[in-house]
Amino acid sequence: MEEKKKNRLFYGIISAVVVIILFFNVFSYFGASIMLPGRELAEIHGMDPLTSSRIVLDVSKGTVLVNIWATWCGACLAEMPELNKIAAKHKVYGVIKPVFKYEIYREVSPGFKSVIAPEELFEDLYISVLPTTLLIQDGVIKKVHIGTVTPDFVEEWVK
Repeated sequence: MEEKKKNRLFYGIISAVVVIILFFNVFSYFGASIMLPGRELAEIHGMDPLTSSRIVLDVSKGTVLVNIWATWCGACLAEMPELNKIAAKHKVYGVIKPVFKYEIYREVSPGFKSVIAPEELFEDLYISVLPTTLLIQDGVIKKVHIGTVTPDFVEEWVK
């Protein structure tokens, strides 16, 4: 009988650990989608990728798409031509995650203003998956999309 109790306790602990790990993984992936809608975000501070000077992106007025990406992220780089098409029609800002690679940035040539943000911003916004795009209206995050976007997707999303 004592052996059964030990086995139940062991399997109970293992089950609890598995549930915690699964919850952590799900939250890591969907954390931004869960936590950010409705949150205020008026400005994004960082460094200009071309001049290394301090800049501020003002996202407090109108509808703004903020694409969070990295120069070392393959999906982000593949998405860039689509984002440039979107930027021709909508206000788009880029937020670049360190480590920044200048040569790659110049090569993909974003057609929108970008900022290299400090690591704390990504933690504060629960960003663990790149690319991630935020739809901000008048300084309030309305929607979060994890993964790449297309012009057609953005048109439906902005409606």
